[in-house]
Amino acid sequence: MKNFKFYLPLIALILAIGSVQAQEQLSQEQLSQEQLSQDSTQMFFDDNGSFTQIRVTSEDVATKIITLNPRIDDVVWSKTVLRVIDLREMQNRPLYYPNEDLEEIMPKNLFAIIFSHFLDGTLTTYKSKINYAQTYCPTFTPQNVKDVEEFLDEYNLRYYSDSNWARVNYLTQGVVKYYAKVVTYFDKSSSIFRTEVIALAPLFDKNYNRAMSNDDVETSVFFWVPYKHLRPFLQEEFIKMNGRNTIPLIDFDNFFVGGYYSSYVIKDYDLTSQDVDLKANDDPIEIRKRQDRIEAEILDFDQDLWSY
Repeated sequence: MKNFKFYLPLIALILAIGSVQAQEQLSQEQLSQEQLSQDSTQMFFDDNGSFTQIRVTSEDVATKIITLNPRIDDVVWSKTVLRVIDLREMQNRPLYYPNEDLEEIMPKNLFAIIFSHFLDGTLTTYKSKINYAQTYCPTFTPQNVKDVEEFLDEYNLRYYSDSNWARVNYLTQGVVKYYAKVVTYFDKSSSIFRTEVIALAPLFDKNYNRAMSNDDVETSVFFWVPYKHLRPFLQEEFIKMNGRNTIPLIDFDNFFVGGYYSSYVIKDYDLTSQDVDLKANDDPIEIRKRQDRIEAEILDFDQDLWSY
């Protein structure tokens, strides 16, 4: 009996600790239930009706990107062309919308992704200091880096607003096309016929917001972006493929890698690397013939590759 009395304080202490822990766990569960009952839809949807995304840094995304680098001896055929992605075409509209009241934490269009990261200094863009031709893709060297301050002065954005997202919203609807430098090649070691985007360039319509028809498009190149530098940011943002099902199924990077965009050839990087409309006297029939010839070269190689 004396031994039992000796252990009574110890038993009471253990029971007290267990009771406190149980009360803390219960209060935490009650708090979680209260928070959940306020608006349980926040677990799935944000204020814009889009899925709530768990965001990571672009550095984390970049470390997980798998890049294929074939040996030069294994590439037995390749062709590089410059394509135009017209955002007025139905297939390319997912790259253009949404285009109003864009903010950092909400769905974005392609230009908003590119331009916002250019303005905050996390994405380097380029423009040739020597060759000012529209379709000329510069080398991505320090000499050709496009300076943010220079861009703000060039397009009078410095005094428009101090907010980068206000500047994005000011320009985004006028970006109606993109140049895409694309290479198609065959790797004999893996027997893979691949198409990769090398660089993108947003084209701004100078006639945007003027009293003109939709056909009166006069574009200028803002800058060029190496696609491999852009991929981590594109994988962070998801795209709505159509208006019937607005669930974002794929990210922007998969949209380009999968070739879901529509485009047409404007330059063939062959021996002369000339635009297809050069010396065609603006004849649409002759231009179309040249474009079809280039497309046929790529398609014929792909189809004849497995012919017996």
